[in-house]
Amino acid sequence: MIRRAFVLVCIAALPLAAWGQLLANVKLEPQEIKPGASVKITVNFDVTGGINCGLRVHFGDGNTQDYKINQKKDVPLVVTRQYAQAGEYRVKAEPKTIGLLGGCGGRNQETVLKVVAPPAPPPVAAAPAPAAQKTAVAAAKPAAASQCPQDWTVVAKSVNRKTGAFTCTAKAGTKLPEGRLSCPGDLSYFENAKKRQLGCRS
Repeated sequence: MIRRAFVLVCIAALPLAAWGQLLANVKLEPQEIKPGASVKITVNFDVTGGINCGLRVHFGDGNTQDYKINQKKDVPLVVTRQYAQAGEYRVKAEPKTIGLLGGCGGRNQETVLKVVAPPAPPPVAAAPAPAAQKTAVAAAKPAAASQCPQDWTVVAKSVNRKTGAFTCTAKAGTKLPEGRLSCPGDLSYFENAKKRQLGCRS
C-alpha cells in the first residue's frame, strides 16, 4: 500500500513539476521564405524550476512533432524545417502530455510563416515575323514616298532619305494624274509620260 501511494503521489506531482517551464513565444528566422528554403523555428521558455515537460509543435502544413523538454540543450527548442509550397503557415507550440511526462506550462504560442513564390520572369519577346519586318521597313520610308497617286507606286531605289526626292511609276496605259504632286522643300515636280514616271527631285 505504501509503495502504491508513493507512485500515485509521484504521478500527481508530474504536472506540477512541469510548470517550471512556461511557454514564452515562438520565433521564426526568417519570417518569410521562398518555396524549398529552410526556416529556423525557435520555441522560447520562461524557466523557473527544473526542466521536464512535454511539447507538441504544429508546423502549419498538417504535420506535428512531439518533444520532451528535459535537458538544458532543449531550452530554447530549435527546429529547422523546409516548406515546398507557397502560402501562409501557422506554426504553433502546444503544451502536451507525453506518456507520464506532463505538458509544459503556459498557453499555446503561435506565429505565421509566409512562403512567397518568386515573381515569374518577363516573357521573352519573339523575333518579328518576315511580314512584320517588311511592314516595319515600309513604315520607315520617307513620308513623300507615300504621295504617289492612285495606281502609281514608288521606285524604291529612287527614294532619297536626305532630300525626300522620289520617283513614282505605273503600268502601261496608266494616264498621268490631272493635278501635280506637292513636293516638299526645294524639290521640284517632274513627269515623263513616255516612261510613265513622275515624282519630286532636286
